[in-house]
Amino acid sequence: MSVAVKLLVMFLVFAGAAITIFLAVAYSTHLPVSEQHDVQQRGYAIRGRWFLALVLFLIASFAISIPFYPYMSAPAALAPARKVPVIAEQYAFIMASHLPVDKPIIFEVTSRDVNHDFGIYNPRGHLIAQVQAMPDYTNYLRVIFHKPGQYTARCLEYCGIGHAIMAKTFTVGGKQ
Repeated sequence: MSVAVKLLVMFLVFAGAAITIFLAVAYSTHLPVSEQHDVQQRGYAIRGRWFLALVLFLIASFAISIPFYPYMSAPAALAPARKVPVIAEQYAFIMASHLPVDKPIIFEVTSRDVNHDFGIYNPRGHLIAQVQAMPDYTNYLRVIFHKPGQYTARCLEYCGIGHAIMAKTFTVGGKQ
């Protein structure tokens, strides 16, 4: 069963439950009128059960989603890494032109002039990592490139009139 079909089935189940609840509430308006005190006590009891159900649902959702967190792959990312200094300046990045594939890299990113943003795009043009480049401060960005190819670093924060041309292409894999 595809993901889309599973999502559709889940939607239909939840929509059916919501419609059933709305119909039950609408039907309950035809019952005889009750005293405020009785209604209030039942309301507090229902609210308590709904709160407990919500808390249990959130705990279960959290427990189920733990295996999908990126932190499970952290031991591999903590292997010794090659440090690559990156200096941003208007309107260029000064950094290595060749980087290894499947090896941890720590980019040490700083700026010589104004704030920039160091964004790394894969060969397909998708942003895979980014960090702020600030004067007199070094930010660290850990990346493992799993596919060889031409990657591009772009500035993602407007830094002046030449911001649009601020890019650096580098090769992952091949000649180091």
